[in-house]
Amino acid sequence: MNKRIFLLLDYRDQFYFSTRYRGACVDVEKLKKYFKNNDYELIVRHFFEIDFRKENYKDEWILYQSSEDPNLFYKDYIEDILMALYFQGAKLIPDFLYFRAHHNKVFMELLRDVLPIHEIKNILSKGFGTYEEYKKSSFFASPDTYILKPGCGTRSSGIKLLANGKDKKKYPYKISKTFTFDNLKLFISKLKTGKPFTPMSNNRRKFVVQNFINGLGGDFRVIVYGEKYYAVFRENRDNDFRASGSGKLNFEIELPKGLLDYAKSVYTQFSLPFMSLDIGHKNRTFYLFEFQCLCLGQYTLEKSKFYYTQINGGWERVSETPDLEREVVTTVLSFINKK
Repeated sequence: MNKRIFLLLDYRDQFYFSTRYRGACVDVEKLKKYFKNNDYELIVRHFFEIDFRKENYKDEWILYQSSEDPNLFYKDYIEDILMALYFQGAKLIPDFLYFRAHHNKVFMELLRDVLPIHEIKNILSKGFGTYEEYKKSSFFASPDTYILKPGCGTRSSGIKLLANGKDKKKYPYKISKTFTFDNLKLFISKLKTGKPFTPMSNNRRKFVVQNFINGLGGDFRVIVYGEKYYAVFRENRDNDFRASGSGKLNFEIELPKGLLDYAKSVYTQFSLPFMSLDIGHKNRTFYLFEFQCLCLGQYTLEKSKFYYTQINGGWERVSETPDLEREVVTTVLSFINKK
């Protein structure tokens, strides 16, 4: 086995991120040390340093990251590099489709639909590319209450409750708003030539409409690193249905029976080293609202004084000082060994 791993840094010389201070990232030198202790060489490169004319990355392990840079411009560049690596035969950690789902709620919900994981199917979502498409759907005139999500975003930004007909018109229209001068050009051309035209949509920002689970006081964020499960309860914001970004966190809350079993069942059906799951619980039923496989919010791990692990069929709470770099290395190597 080729015992080396390539680690790709961004333009800020960072990999992943940490909660140690604002803008902090994983300690790359510490990663090197941990990998070396396990007889692996960590080769650090920047995305721009990948040269496909000089090197062939076929069958090489590539540990990479995504980006939350404003407007996702840099993420778009990363996608180009990753697609070329994938085409050349590199082994990406994680697989490319999970990168595609990061900051892409439409594709995340499409993954929910196509993956053969029945535990995540009780959330029903539909993505739309334009407001005009949405108006033609059953969601527009339905009396049911829905959640509206923008195509990308974090900390519940842009998420709205569609509780009535007015909301179902106003918020999807607003969230999808764009503008194109081409319609104005075509209109002027029509005045000159008399030829009709079909206008382009001025609402082309994609979005998701999702069924609403009423009556929840919050949700559970579960971070999984291999056999270690870190959990925190996120209480809803004041007078709001959203938990993400509320800052109301409870690590000591008693977990609902079956929560960790549910999280493990979902996690093990993904081909991933680590994962973040946002889980709702109501009437003994669990709902996976969202999941992340890259750029996980590390607060749940780094601020926890313990983790949960399954021993002899039961779950035990184990006290431990958190170490993000240790968990990344341990989980990645376990993932590679299983592959």
